[in-house]
Amino acid sequence: MKRISIVISILLFISLSANAQFGVRGAYSANSAHTWNTFFNNIDGRNQSVFSSSYQLTLDYWLRLPNKRIEFYPNISFHQAKTTLEGSNIDLQIRQLGAGLITHFYVLDFVGDCECPTFGKDGGILKKGLFLMTGVGADYAQKSVGTEALTDGNVDIKASLGLGVDIGISNLVTVTPFFQYQRYFDVSWHELGVPFGQESRNISSSMNQFQLGIRVGFRPDYK
Repeated sequence: MKRISIVISILLFISLSANAQFGVRGAYSANSAHTWNTFFNNIDGRNQSVFSSSYQLTLDYWLRLPNKRIEFYPNISFHQAKTTLEGSNIDLQIRQLGAGLITHFYVLDFVGDCECPTFGKDGGILKKGLFLMTGVGADYAQKSVGTEALTDGNVDIKASLGLGVDIGISNLVTVTPFFQYQRYFDVSWHELGVPFGQESRNISSSMNQFQLGIRVGFRPDYK
């Protein structure tokens, strides 16, 4: 957690510079990790979903192309999920600290100079504010089983695809609800089965996430 606090503090310091647009994204995730679900179901025969829901926090910085409505958001993110196995007091926990790039494509207003998202512009919120979003990134993950300390650090690759709309509140603040599908590819977990009498081996699972979230953007440099 100390590393996470240091990285977040650095990003906040950069974001609060005089010429910047930055934002905070929070998202609720409905998850599916098929291989891990199957692994635990085979141990005790129960139909239990592992990490069925979780939360993600992302801090981003804004960049854009001139005269084309493509916007880039380099970012750092923190994701945490926890599951208590049924019929036991054993907790599974995963924490992921990542860096990535999110891109917004304003498909209904692609050629333009919309310095501000929606306020003060003709055409309405949907034309000026609707966008497709894609994202790629890598997360450093730590996991724990039961009372074990967070361990088993690995780097996991993720990608996302979604849809959102900017709603300009003022010259300084924009609120952006969004929905996206995010996938972690083959998240590895060594020693997962050891507390359950299984042999020591790597058990990898993809993680599919359907996320509903909101971004609050700040533009202190807007004139």
